[in-house]
Amino acid sequence: MPISEPFRIIRSPRRKHLAMRIDDDGVLEVLAPPRIPESLLRQAVAGESDAVARLRWRFTRPEPPDFSENASFMLLGTPYPLRLTRRLRLFDHGFLIPDGDAEEKKNALTALYRDLAKSLIPPRVAMFREHFSVQPEKVSINAASTRWGSCSAWKTLSFSWKLIQCPPDTVDYVVVHELSHLEEMNHSPAFWRRVASVLPDYAARRAKLRAFARALPRW
Repeated sequence: MPISEPFRIIRSPRRKHLAMRIDDDGVLEVLAPPRIPESLLRQAVAGESDAVARLRWRFTRPEPPDFSENASFMLLGTPYPLRLTRRLRLFDHGFLIPDGDAEEKKNALTALYRDLAKSLIPPRVAMFREHFSVQPEKVSINAASTRWGSCSAWKTLSFSWKLIQCPPDTVDYVVVHELSHLEEMNHSPAFWRRVASVLPDYAARRAKLRAFARALPRW
């Protein structure tokens, strides 16, 4: 379907792949190689509506996380307090990290989130993979800011650690979305039918994910 907002095309002879960003004036910009037709760019952007929404959110919500004692951070949609310690870095009904300056606390909390993501996301992939004929070769955790997840041509599924801030049903939507790409490497009607075959309410989950993301801090 066509996107609902205008975008600006910026072409470069040195660019080999598409990219997107929000300019300082708030306009979506598509960075593209010279010869890709505008109609294909529109289709590509329409198929990346989640990534566009994520970019838009980052532009309109610039607040960084608050790392003060007892500030709230999300895990699977539930808020937990931040607790500052001397050495500990673990989760125990709260995010326990060593005290320090803002950058040190950010790095410690990010590392803790990554550890949690590595323990929480692969089991969700294992639970849903039985629904698919093509299986992932690898599941990895990264720090992507504009994508909750991705699927490579080499059958590697990658998920941003930021995803585990979100409610479980929305995490499962992203997992099924990426598993579906193992069979349909596009956002065609066939792809969305594949997602719906596993999660009939995927559209509601996707909307919930977008709404929840707007309340998260910008990392």
